[in-house]
Amino acid sequence: MDFDRRRFVRGAGATLSAMGLAGAVGAQRGNSGRRPITRAEWDQIIRGTGSEGFTCVQATPMDEGPFYYESSLERRSLAEGRPGEPLRLHIALGGVPVDGRGGCLPLRGAVIDIWHTDATGLYSNVGPDLQPVDTTAQTFLRGHQHTDDKGHVEFETIVPGWEIVAAAPPLMVARRTTHIHVKAYHGRDVLTTQLFLPDTLLDELYATTEPYKSHAMLTAPGLDRSYGRIRNTEDLFFNTSRATPMTVERVNGVITARATIGVISGGNRDIPTLFR
Repeated sequence: MDFDRRRFVRGAGATLSAMGLAGAVGAQRGNSGRRPITRAEWDQIIRGTGSEGFTCVQATPMDEGPFYYESSLERRSLAEGRPGEPLRLHIALGGVPVDGRGGCLPLRGAVIDIWHTDATGLYSNVGPDLQPVDTTAQTFLRGHQHTDDKGHVEFETIVPGWEIVAAAPPLMVARRTTHIHVKAYHGRDVLTTQLFLPDTLLDELYATTEPYKSHAMLTAPGLDRSYGRIRNTEDLFFNTSRATPMTVERVNGVITARATIGVISGGNRDIPTLFR
């Protein structure tokens, strides 16, 4: 995400604390570009932290991988005509109360940025030294949206494929199960994580549906042979993060996945991001 886009992110990922109040007092004393908290905002914080929006737990931060780049388009539809099983992805971003209560405060105005492979295991904007097809400057299957008042965004995409890339010794080859990368930008905070789909769904697609069926074996530049697809339980990141696959159902014939991402947050004031 570039600085121009980040300046539109609104909301606060930091909890209201003595330090925050001290900053508000400093603003009253004339610090350039700052303003004090208002009574209306204070009342909103009190009301918000005393109510439950939905249930979530703090998401596990995970590696962004080598294929992120900072200029995804703001859009709902991501596929750009790439073949694959349509996927409707719902993501809700919630602030996890610092006192450990079960409810989450929906975080509005945050940026949810996602990216993933196509059904054949290719990312957009990746050169021929890392994958068999040069997709430099292409934008498929990348995009971001701002969360609504309920902390919600929805993307229209396709079910990703699994992926493989040559790696330095001693690993030599890095294989990844199907996953979706996510960055959530909320106020001054950035969460990087990954979402996974159930093995039962993926097993069915790779057994019956093209182009998944023809891409259960993959190779990459720097590898001397093809390798077979791995499932969630064989994936290093899935296992080390103790991830749980998303809830998936077919709604009007479309595979629909839902994920709730929790970040530590004690409020949702309209404080501009630091990245201006």
